[in-house]
Amino acid sequence: MTEIVKLGAPLGAEVRGIDPRLPLSPADAATIHAAFLEHLVLRFRDAPLTARQFRDFAANFGTLQPHIAKRYSHPDVNEIVFMTNRDGKGEFDEVGAKRGLGWHSDLAYEQAPAKATLLHGVALPSRGGNTAFANMYMAYERMPATLKSRLDGRYARFRYGGRHKVNLGAISKAAQERPDVVHPVIRTHPETGRKSVYANPYHTYAITGMGLAESDALLAETYEWCARPEFQWEQVWRPGDTIIWENRSAWHTVRLDYPLDEERTFFRTTVLGERTLDAATVERALAA
Repeated sequence: MTEIVKLGAPLGAEVRGIDPRLPLSPADAATIHAAFLEHLVLRFRDAPLTARQFRDFAANFGTLQPHIAKRYSHPDVNEIVFMTNRDGKGEFDEVGAKRGLGWHSDLAYEQAPAKATLLHGVALPSRGGNTAFANMYMAYERMPATLKSRLDGRYARFRYGGRHKVNLGAISKAAQERPDVVHPVIRTHPETGRKSVYANPYHTYAITGMGLAESDALLAETYEWCARPEFQWEQVWRPGDTIIWENRSAWHTVRLDYPLDEERTFFRTTVLGERTLDAATVERALAA
């Protein structure tokens, strides 16, 4: 029997009674989807997966989306990338270790950014290396009215690495030169109708219609608010764990607090989402 157990935090729940290595029944899929929308992060424990099993489980949640960082692609299952701190020789890879370091929402630099991300632990360090999450519904709903009024109705430009060119070594030169995309700073969820903060420190370049200094100041104030501990929960990894999280209403970041001489490797894939804006709105925002 499927059981959803809330983890006593601002977001996050554990799904029990489901083996990710086996096909999902329609009833179980519906239960999991409802829990995903409510809790934003779901954890499945005690089920080590091969790359193909992981891909097949992830496909229950929608169309899988290729990632821009081709150098980390799985050699046999192209829908999957490695999140790893090791290079091809098994040595420490600083660029790889820092991928995902900093609050963000995955693939926010795409016109149709990710709906969800799935991560499965392959090799875990002896301590640390948690994945942290922040509830952006809660951040918006509890936000001071003065700040909220300055953000509502605004749009922002997004690119990989954002304003400060974070971790560009993970992608090719051609990928770095892709044009910016535009999304709302405050996004209305397409399924729940709730508002959340979508701008994020990693991928947001600037708010449209503002000078960079004004935009930077407003975004810095927003990020400081959204990163408050009261909105956060951390996944403490155990062998056999798989997690899935909402990219439309939650931020996440890796913690780089583990022994760097130890391997930390995960399978990762993303589920395709929807465009946040129509073409005419994007054109108006860019012209502002």
